[in-house]
Amino acid sequence: MAKSVIINNVTYSDVPYIEVPLSGSSGNAEFYDTSDATLDSGGKMLSGVTAYADGTKYTGSIATKTGSDLSASGDTVTVPAGYYASQQTKAISAGSATPAATISGTSASLSTGTNTLTLSKTISNTPQVTAGYVASGTAGNSSVSLTASVTTKAAATYTPGTSDQTIASGTYLTGAQTISGDADLVAANIKSGVTIFGVEGSLTSAVVSQDASTKVLSIS
Repeated sequence: MAKSVIINNVTYSDVPYIEVPLSGSSGNAEFYDTSDATLDSGGKMLSGVTAYADGTKYTGSIATKTGSDLSASGDTVTVPAGYYASQQTKAISAGSATPAATISGTSASLSTGTNTLTLSKTISNTPQVTAGYVASGTAGNSSVSLTASVTTKAAATYTPGTSDQTIASGTYLTGAQTISGDADLVAANIKSGVTIFGVEGSLTSAVVSQDASTKVLSIS
């Protein structure tokens, strides 16, 4: 930052600093404008360091620290406030740093000497299928065995006959079930007045008659 100053009634603008000859010796005294400085306390400088800001002299108060200033208690390391010129480390005793693990049944605990964390887990085996719809010895969970209680039926083909063929209710089909068809099942092949599997017949029979006097046979 610079200021405007008056010397011998002459105004000089934007003067960053002034040099004044020293009395009785060579050299100059330098005066700088420090009004724009942000320093406002010794807590921003190291101990023993001084600086001026806006006409005020400040002496630093930040202490310089080393690794010997660190302290450990259990698994906690305390780092005092201050300036560390390099990275510092502090060893923690193995007894405090390494947790002791204990496992019993479905519970596990970790202890550092000052704190203990206990974990518990309940494990249940629940099949993901309904009993009766699985083969014997299988289920959704390997530790559970279920036995089939329904009838199963493999792939089969059915040819229509004179009586019904029924698949019992509750039967589990393990293969495709095929009902046979016949291209001859048409109305022209079925006697008129007869219905077979929903197809009504249209075939009529020939009528044979004989004239009583001439004995001639006729077919209509």
